[in-house]
Amino acid sequence: MAEQLKNIYSQEFIKNLSNSLQNSYKEFKKDEFKKAIFTNAWESLELKQRMRHISKTLYEFLPFSYKEQIEILIEVKKDFKALEAMIFQDFVEVFGLDDFEVSMKALELFTIDSSSEFAIRQFIIKYEDKTINQMKIWAKSKNEHIRRLASEGSRPRLPWAVALPNFKKNPQKVFEIIELLKNDSSKYVQKSVANNLNDISKDNPKMVVEFVKKNLNISKNLDWICKHGSRTLLKTGYKDILEL
Repeated sequence: MAEQLKNIYSQEFIKNLSNSLQNSYKEFKKDEFKKAIFTNAWESLELKQRMRHISKTLYEFLPFSYKEQIEILIEVKKDFKALEAMIFQDFVEVFGLDDFEVSMKALELFTIDSSSEFAIRQFIIKYEDKTINQMKIWAKSKNEHIRRLASEGSRPRLPWAVALPNFKKNPQKVFEIIELLKNDSSKYVQKSVANNLNDISKDNPKMVVEFVKKNLNISKNLDWICKHGSRTLLKTGYKDILEL
């Protein structure tokens, strides 16, 4: 699976990326950029290593301030979506930690038709309260991709991502986001909320049991979130959740 995924960053992708970059920045050296991407080590790089290599190479070929780099990348991102587009979020994660405001705007835009769930976590670690407050604003967005980011990005144990140790110990701030999203009409968001609860259950099962107690039998969608969010507890035969 990982072998196939890494190949989304193909020669065709880099060609398309180079053309888009040149459309936004006329002096972009696309031939030199392609040579810098396809080093001898390229074939041995896995998905996230390729992602990081591309974002670092982008930095070298965009000789501007971070804010100006982001303005170019916001334009370029319009030509890309889904997993392949996460190079833009990776760029923010690596180079944007010292510019919170510009980075939050970028991650909000980049998450649409893609996801900023990995990149936002470094900001949570560095600016916990400030980032959580931003995510609460996102939780009220009209766009389901932005709302989902508030939940998915705050998962204590998000797969393939750096863990959030503070939220593994005490997920109270995560529950504040979940409360804003638990009645969301989007299945995309509902799945993320359930997965977030399931993450929490692995370190704080009693808190998930309490959530389920308070939220069962309110609506069909919320019942589904409670059950799907309790799946690890159900599989392990956790008594209190089985009773519920």
